[in-house]
Amino acid sequence: MTRVLMTSMLLGSAAAFLVLSASPLAQSTFAAQGTSGPRESIQDVLQELNSSSLVQGSDRIKSYEILFDAYLDLTEPPFTVGIAFNLTTIHPGMDGWDDVSAWAESNPHMADAIIRVKDRRIVGLPYGRENVPQKFRSANLVADVAADGDLRRNEFPYLNALETISAFTWAEVYRLMEGNQVDRALELAMAHLAVVRQFCDRDFMREKVHSISLLTDALSNTRDVFYLYMDRISADQFRDIAVSEIPFLRPDRNALFMPEGDRIVSEALIRGVFDSRGQADREKFPSTFAAIQADDEPLTRFGAARRWAMIAEVHGSLDASLERLTLVYDDWWRRWRVQEYDPILDVQTQFDRTNAIRYAAVLESIQNIEDLFEYRKQLIVAVNGTAVSAGICAYKRTFGTIPRDHKLTYAQFVRKASDVDPYDRAYDHLSYIHTNSRHSIDTSYGRIWVERDQGILYSRGQNHHDDRAVVHTDDGMQGDIVVWPPIRALARQQNLLD
Repeated sequence: MTRVLMTSMLLGSAAAFLVLSASPLAQSTFAAQGTSGPRESIQDVLQELNSSSLVQGSDRIKSYEILFDAYLDLTEPPFTVGIAFNLTTIHPGMDGWDDVSAWAESNPHMADAIIRVKDRRIVGLPYGRENVPQKFRSANLVADVAADGDLRRNEFPYLNALETISAFTWAEVYRLMEGNQVDRALELAMAHLAVVRQFCDRDFMREKVHSISLLTDALSNTRDVFYLYMDRISADQFRDIAVSEIPFLRPDRNALFMPEGDRIVSEALIRGVFDSRGQADREKFPSTFAAIQADDEPLTRFGAARRWAMIAEVHGSLDASLERLTLVYDDWWRRWRVQEYDPILDVQTQFDRTNAIRYAAVLESIQNIEDLFEYRKQLIVAVNGTAVSAGICAYKRTFGTIPRDHKLTYAQFVRKASDVDPYDRAYDHLSYIHTNSRHSIDTSYGRIWVERDQGILYSRGQNHHDDRAVVHTDDGMQGDIVVWPPIRALARQQNLLD
């Protein structure tokens, strides 16, 4: 549910916009009124973005056209996709399930498209509204960088479609499982995970945060399916998921890269506010950055303009500003690629060390991506926890009981390499309890009970402390992150969640 709140602006309602705009990660740094930069600089930005290996390539390796063509033919869902209706709220016991099930059943082409592009290498959606076919522009299936010719406005309305595709997927998975069409259900579930993982490689932070959060939720749904339909899924199917499907989502530092698009736009925006001598332009500085600041605080625009006029007098040169921008991003890149708990992570970042006056334009034109590190850790927990959960289920289907130690699943049922907790300072395995008595877990839904002789798999969460799974939070800010048994499924069973 955290992802839905964080990204609800993309789902369209004015109220949702207010929820999202409170989140600095989810805001576009450049969302402001007015224009910025000559047309040539915008074209240069788009050309650089679209020369990336995440966009370039033959149609055989791209998924967006097949996926979006199928989306255009998708019938209207029975409810508006948003906070109240999305992949985390869909389940066979929900109000209106018959309508949701009928919607899913009537659109087999959408499931076929998801499965067809599962093994594509990239999404391949170009940046810039004018760089996609008209049929996609008309449906707002675009990554609209420099919307309306303004480098401060970067919008990604195609993410609305990804939300709807995801809602469809899990409606169809649950419908298929209810109808005992297990092979097709699991094929679609695994294909959806792979497709959303492709979107996690997109080049802007808003795209990446949205897609990482969506994949984290989809993995939670996957574990719900394991739990609800364990007796319909064979040990071999669980083993195949644990060994051959989930590990290849690869959220690790060598496969899931830091977003680069924001830096490219930031550099262009910075270049546009300096004069031919490489000094801060005293007119462009106030008009550009006061507008950005006033987007968050509309009543302060006049004062912000005065402040930026004074900053222009003492701001570093263009060369110095671009050098500072490079230092900030190089520092983030090093931190992104190092092992968990590397000593460099304890050193103050270049972003935090940047002088707030001399390099104000740099700080105002970029987003601090440090929270993205936490989103990646949460995804690692979800990926690894889902693989190990599948291994636990395979063990139970083979021997008729939950293992007393989850390490008993290694080799035969799950890869040992999947059993890693990024919140364990030793970078060690996920934690596990075999319950000798009834075990309570406090959650956002209320107190949930796990019965005797069950296994509880969990991550230590952001406090890095083993709290013995007595408190669960989705982000691990408090207590632990319980991945098995799935909290949402237990909450519904115990009448704590509709």
